[in-house]
Amino acid sequence: MAGVHVHSWRRYVGLALVTASILALQITFTRMFSIMIWHHFTYLIIGVALLGGGASGTFLAVRGWSVATLERRLGRLVIGYSLIVLLNLAIIGGIAIDPLRGSQIVQTLIGLAIYFVGLFTTFFLGGVIVSGVFTIWHKEAHRLYFADMLGAGAATLAVVWVIQALGGPATIVATALLVLAGSLLFGVGLTRPWRIGAAALGVGQGGLILWLILGSPLHLPVPGSKELGWAQQHFDVRPEYTRWNPVGRVDVLPTIQVKEPMIVGGISRVYLASDAFQQAPLYDLKLVTLDGTSMTGMYRFDGTDQDLQRFRFLDHAIISAPYHLGLKHDTTLKIGVGGGLDILLARLYGAKQITAIELNADVVKLLEGPYREFSGNLAGHPSTRIIVAEGRSFLTRDTSTYDLIQGIGLDNLVALSGGAYVLSESYLYTVDSFALVLNRLNPEGVFAWTRNVDQPPREMLRITGLAAEALRQRGVANPAAHIAIVANDTNTQATLLVSPSPFSPQAIERLRAWARTNAFIMLHDPLERLDTTYAEYLHAPDPRAFEASYQFNIFPVTDDNPFFYNYFRWDHVAFNQAFSGKINRFPIGNLILITMAVFSLASAAAFIIAPLWRHNRRGLQLPLARPMLVYFSALGVGYIFVQIVLIQRFTLFIGYPTSAITTTIFSMLIFSAAGSLLSRRLIDSAARLRAVLIGVAVAIGIYIVALPSLFQSFLHLPDSVRMALSVLIIAPLAVIMGMPFPTGLRQLGMHGATLVPWAWGMNGVFSVVGSTLVIIISMASTFTVAMACAALFYAIAAFVAAGLYRREAVQTAAAVNMSPL
Repeated sequence: MAGVHVHSWRRYVGLALVTASILALQITFTRMFSIMIWHHFTYLIIGVALLGGGASGTFLAVRGWSVATLERRLGRLVIGYSLIVLLNLAIIGGIAIDPLRGSQIVQTLIGLAIYFVGLFTTFFLGGVIVSGVFTIWHKEAHRLYFADMLGAGAATLAVVWVIQALGGPATIVATALLVLAGSLLFGVGLTRPWRIGAAALGVGQGGLILWLILGSPLHLPVPGSKELGWAQQHFDVRPEYTRWNPVGRVDVLPTIQVKEPMIVGGISRVYLASDAFQQAPLYDLKLVTLDGTSMTGMYRFDGTDQDLQRFRFLDHAIISAPYHLGLKHDTTLKIGVGGGLDILLARLYGAKQITAIELNADVVKLLEGPYREFSGNLAGHPSTRIIVAEGRSFLTRDTSTYDLIQGIGLDNLVALSGGAYVLSESYLYTVDSFALVLNRLNPEGVFAWTRNVDQPPREMLRITGLAAEALRQRGVANPAAHIAIVANDTNTQATLLVSPSPFSPQAIERLRAWARTNAFIMLHDPLERLDTTYAEYLHAPDPRAFEASYQFNIFPVTDDNPFFYNYFRWDHVAFNQAFSGKINRFPIGNLILITMAVFSLASAAAFIIAPLWRHNRRGLQLPLARPMLVYFSALGVGYIFVQIVLIQRFTLFIGYPTSAITTTIFSMLIFSAAGSLLSRRLIDSAARLRAVLIGVAVAIGIYIVALPSLFQSFLHLPDSVRMALSVLIIAPLAVIMGMPFPTGLRQLGMHGATLVPWAWGMNGVFSVVGSTLVIIISMASTFTVAMACAALFYAIAAFVAAGLYRREAVQTAAAVNMSPL
């Protein structure tokens, strides 16, 4: 065999580079799509990657390429893979779509179709290469499997920092260059002209990386439904500052001058019609966005108390509502820094000690570095302390109490109303989080949060329910007395005010007077029952019955089901022209979820099941066929269920979503690889395999019970320690989960080789389907239920495992090994 001429270490390193590239591309495309479109399309990338890998195995099984043929073509496939990666960059950089614009639905569907073809081809070629390596050197499958998982695991950690250093587009090119190195390491199938061509391509890719970093960066198209896209179109500008990081891309636009300040909730029209406003100067403003949305403003400020008075327009903004209760607010905690306006607000009203926490370190660096002078050195003021941290973890480890805790919802309102974040979890908006916030308030303290208002009420109504439920858990019999809600004069945004103690008549009278002066609207008055949906909800004798009968999902979500943005009920998923405000008439997020589920099933059937059925159905005549189909299908769906739920769970514990994804996937891959090596020695009978599978099911049950307590005990620890603990917590489960798959393949290779393609195919199909199904189940119930389903799937695999050890009607054809999913 020609492959013997290649040193072992080279094939292992080459395979690790290719698998690293596949994972790196998934993460990088995810980050870029989060900016270009919306976060929910990241699930599309995961599904396409799984589908491409599964289809590649089916392709090789159907084509039946010999080892010699694969050796001739392997190096060329790697070069083609490197080129198609670059082509994807050209596609996503040149094709703009806006999925939230109904008038552009045809353009959006065409654009998504082109994205799909490019992504599918990329991951398909990557899968063919990996499958080819396993086929050429099939006798070293267990070591190759380890190299496969090791490369993928290392990539999940490294690529995040590469993106931060190079940016998304340059990382794509660097990944293509990394793949190209694999073609030389494999050392098969490349003649001298091909090697020269590969070298020239590598030089060109290196030059492109330098050009993207030092010369002209690639400007990704951003839709107009995102604030960055709107601002670029409206002001005809491009960002003057861009920084990629694991949390999100930060963009700062050039200075503009505005007469009417741009802030969440706006300014009272009463003030805008006054002489004071007409005489006010223009404001220098830089708009700041995170991943193209969550827009905030950075105002020019010289840092003096005298210049601070220019911002008295904040007296007429609903975000200043907590300061008009007449209560003490010496110690203030701000959740989110934005462009510094939250800190300016606290300074304006005389807060003596301001603590501001911000998830994105680069947002803080704006105020401390390049825009320090422009913002008046807000971060360096003696009264101000800015901490880079996630809100939940900070509140858990910080035992201080505050007079005021305030957050201003900066999510894109159009996206939220349309259900664009329906697939996203948010651990700030749960009953558990609100209970923690109340515990960090002084007895007369106030928690304030500004969010969107729609008709019929939905977003603010659900936040109101969270606050009420958190109060009930504290033993408060009448939460309505502890809550006030005031909306702006257009009734489009409102500020929720919550206190551990009932609001006093004096405080509420001050709030009413301020609201009347600005023509603001009281949506709930703790001392007077108003004729509003909010008052009806808070005074309902049975809140659960009110929630069940309401047309939107408004039940208080918990850490076990943190899908705050999942408003649309499945029995009310319909176009409704009567809806007003910023709410979309159709739940786009729900539609996307349904579409992804149908797409997953149809694509898996078309690219995996149908080809196998047409060309390899004879294998299904073996006695092993039925248990094999059930076994590998159960493993596929069970593994992806556990992985995705653990990602969601560890997002709360680690605090940073991207870090949670990379840490969880890294741990699962590395320790599953270790499990695959151990399985060769430990599992030599059906009884042992069944014991391991039952052990996985039991371990999942233990994790269901133990994780919440573990998180509660260790959430106060520093970020790096929590990440290290996460790896240790995941490791035992990942090790035993890595054993059943290679063991099953080994049995098929010995006793039913023609079934191996079916094993890979069904595992791939149910991995694709499971990646969507687990989200549907979690949203409809809880993460606990989804994990319990995973345990059930492993129990099913244990039930049929003995069938893999049958020896009748054995086929002796050589197995075609595919890349693991």
